[in-house]
Amino acid sequence: MARDITRYERNLMKDMDHWFDSFFNTRKVPSVDIREGKDSYTVRASLAGYNEDAIKVYVEDHILHISGEEKEENREKDKENKKYIVKERKVTSFERSFSLPEDADEEKLEARYAKGILSIEIPKKVKAEPKKIEVRIN
Repeated sequence: MARDITRYERNLMKDMDHWFDSFFNTRKVPSVDIREGKDSYTVRASLAGYNEDAIKVYVEDHILHISGEEKEENREKDKENKKYIVKERKVTSFERSFSLPEDADEEKLEARYAKGILSIEIPKKVKAEPKKIEVRIN
């Protein structure tokens, strides 16, 4: 005969699940692809579910930083003035960092976000052509 679990047991199981998740750090880090082309580098990150204003992209000390934070908002209107006993909110955040190659022109970096994909285009610095100097020998 199966018995119903008590509120205490249910809360204990919930607390243990929360502890287990936080202990093993189960937050997800977005997947990133980095490609090198003839004139630029392209970084693409899968950020489905993030709002554009929650994503930050910047370069510091020749390191590209990508970060984001998304908070789950409860959009319900409390018309009956009910009091919550427990209300958990989900916060998801990440940060990724990548060293840029020496020929990356970080001043001309461009980023776009569409359909859950962040695309960052980093042009390569224009290489100076070798200067030929003709030397006359008498």
